[in-house]
Amino acid sequence: LYSRAAAGSAGPADSECHSYHCSLAPRLRLVVLDAYDTSTLGADPGSLRYQEALRVLREKNPNDDLNSPEGLKEPHFVAFNGGFSQAQLDWFNEVLKFSDENQEKVIVMAHVPLHPSASNGVCLAWNYEAALCIIHSHRCVVCVLAGHLHHGAYCLDSHGVHHLTLEGVIETPPDSNAFGTIYVYEDKMVLKGRGRIPDRVMHF
Repeated sequence: LYSRAAAGSAGPADSECHSYHCSLAPRLRLVVLDAYDTSTLGADPGSLRYQEALRVLREKNPNDDLNSPEGLKEPHFVAFNGGFSQAQLDWFNEVLKFSDENQEKVIVMAHVPLHPSASNGVCLAWNYEAALCIIHSHRCVVCVLAGHLHHGAYCLDSHGVHHLTLEGVIETPPDSNAFGTIYVYEDKMVLKGRGRIPDRVMHF
């Protein structure tokens, strides 16, 4: 698999990988990662993609129930999570290199959290370390937005990157809400939350 030019809006040259990037405004880029690029979910059990994901999962999770983190040293290796292929990681690195060179700020989105402190230790991408390593090797990323962990979480990491895991509407009472609007400025992102999602200001 080969990455496509970072100046476009295309994702990796792989029809099964659903990551992409686009320019939201001058010097502001959004990168959406496919956190189930390597996963047993949604894949044909007879496919090489499924078999490789199952191999990775079985190496870390010997439980009969692959959705159970019980007894695991790395409890995020469960079937309801997923990870990133090397092709997607290479593409991601290329996009961030382009953004560095063009003095862009980048917001990254992924369904599954990429930082343990923005997670409960279970809802976390299988190879989150590889994604974090790429993020930290560039200066352009200001925030990572995620979901998956329905009660939400937040941390500011050691490189000054905000990791915001948003509360899920799926576990929100019928008389409440869980959504918000993010306003992006030159030096900060301002989240105006509704219902379960609190307001937040993230400076960078």
